[in-house]
Amino acid sequence: MINPEEIRPWFPGTHDKVFLDAACVSLAPLQAAEAIEQFLISAMRCPHDSATTHHLVMDAAREVARQEAAHLLNASLAEIALVENTTAGLNAVLSAMPIGDGDNIVVCDTEFMQLVIPLVHLQQTRRIEIRRVPHRWGMISPADFARVCDPRTAAILVSSVQWAHGWKMDLAALSEIAHTFGAWLVVDAIQHAGVGAIDLASLGVDVLVCGGHKWLNAPFGCGLLFIDHHRLSQIEPTMRGYLTLTPPTGGWGTYFSTPTITPFRDYEYVDDATKFETGGTANYPGAIGLGASLRLINRLGISQIEAYVRELTRELIDCLRQEGLEVVTPDDDARRAGMVTFRISADPAEDPALVRFLADRGILVSARYTAGVGGTRVSVHFYNTREDLARLLDAVRAYRAGR
Repeated sequence: MINPEEIRPWFPGTHDKVFLDAACVSLAPLQAAEAIEQFLISAMRCPHDSATTHHLVMDAAREVARQEAAHLLNASLAEIALVENTTAGLNAVLSAMPIGDGDNIVVCDTEFMQLVIPLVHLQQTRRIEIRRVPHRWGMISPADFARVCDPRTAAILVSSVQWAHGWKMDLAALSEIAHTFGAWLVVDAIQHAGVGAIDLASLGVDVLVCGGHKWLNAPFGCGLLFIDHHRLSQIEPTMRGYLTLTPPTGGWGTYFSTPTITPFRDYEYVDDATKFETGGTANYPGAIGLGASLRLINRLGISQIEAYVRELTRELIDCLRQEGLEVVTPDDDARRAGMVTFRISADPAEDPALVRFLADRGILVSARYTAGVGGTRVSVHFYNTREDLARLLDAVRAYRAGR
């Protein structure tokens, strides 16, 4: 059971404002800030017997994020890698996938631009087709994807939760469709992971990427990449670093002090998802902060978080409708996660005006649109309370009264 009275002190950013914008960049908890601070102190002082040991300890510390991510997503550790962000993960995988001339990749038209940008770039070197799935009044069903797929479909590329209005995709159904056509299902979960359960052991997702700066509460430049173990042997990264090699006998400290080593030899690489990491000195503060934030989410329990957020979003949707406002986000609990998008009027210019009005009163939300779908977007996370929603609604009433 989520207890906001326990949680709020961990998020100082909630103390002086109503923060309802995790779908943009979320707040970091004290646990993450403290973990990074401890790392920085260690980085200043090198408390170990050698710099080599110090380096190895830093490498090990970032593994917490992989372990917590595997737990959160119900995946094996071998299927998880740490990447800089969603963009880095998408580019790394798409450039390595078996996509040939004449193949097509299917994407719906309410996606964030970053899902399409790597495909447009890929068209510079491969004659691929980007196939658009049109939305129907903001709704996108698995059947809509199936109508666009054919035997030359290489992948369905989809955000599990759409960024502007919060439509939640049926990943299990999309996986079945993709695999029927011999295609991959590649998922951007940045608006989903941390606020809703994702069971990768059962969904049939081939690849999942997720930056840490939104619902995972880790705005530190580190995110997650999942590659299903059945797919790992089918793709190879386009770049390599020495930390993607199979660790030598005795460890790297022993190896580097061996006089007979030479850079000219046969190299053996790891065969898990970490082969898609940079293979060099990593973003240690980012990974350590992400690990602490993930640990907090796992401690609270993603099922409990999802249930609590669903309660709050349901109450918010009902209240907005009672005010006579149009709610763009789906009403069905199965088709939404943590965001509620609504429209103040038929004029889209009203949404940024409302956002500014709310910001002046210490209430942070966003205005978001794509393909004609969107409005004022409210992000409800586990650190939010009913009092936050009440202040939002009071301010919306005040805005409407002053128009």
